[in-house]
Amino acid sequence: MKFIFTKYAEKQFRKLDFLVQKKITEKLIQYKTNNKITLKKVHNIEPATHRIRVGNYRLLLYTQENKHIILKVAHRSEIYKT
Repeated sequence: MKFIFTKYAEKQFRKLDFLVQKKITEKLIQYKTNNKITLKKVHNIEPATHRIRVGNYRLLLYTQENKHIILKVAHRSEIYKT
């Protein structure tokens, strides 16, 4: 299983506070090592298929086989706005 950041998502990730970055990184590592954690499906947001919640932040993902492409990283109040 592999997580790949798009350039846009990586730029958003780097703008976040260091502690938030650390929490997101820990959550992704936890997801890779623990099969009990499930991704939540998202509806009506193309091309995103799933989301991960990390405190007040969300990651929108596009999932393909063993790859998860992170499309967007933002605060929960901003993530679903276009």
